[in-house]
Amino acid sequence: MQKVIYSFIMDEFLKKFGERVRTYRKLNDLSQERLAELADVSTNTINSIENGKTFLTYPTLKNICSSLNITAPQLFAFDVKPQEPDKLLSQLLIYVKKLTPAQQKQVIEIIKTFM
Repeated sequence: MQKVIYSFIMDEFLKKFGERVRTYRKLNDLSQERLAELADVSTNTINSIENGKTFLTYPTLKNICSSLNITAPQLFAFDVKPQEPDKLLSQLLIYVKKLTPAQQKQVIEIIKTFM
């Protein structure tokens, strides 16, 4: 009986967690393929997570959160409605993440000239 209850609770948890990943992915206007690419996992992995079929490792959790510009606690806060990110800020983050550290420093210096 305990195994059945545990299984049910785990299934519900995975389902809710997968829904959170999907919601944040869509809020960031990313396809499963693009999120997989950014998080350095397969598209099947993203699909399995979103459909509540599997959980993820800590490195994958970190990569997904980084790719979605959120923290891990935001993914686990099932009772908090995800906020739509600022589209321009999200775009900037996506582009800046692709730059080398030296290029990122140059971007910061350029932005400082506008302040």
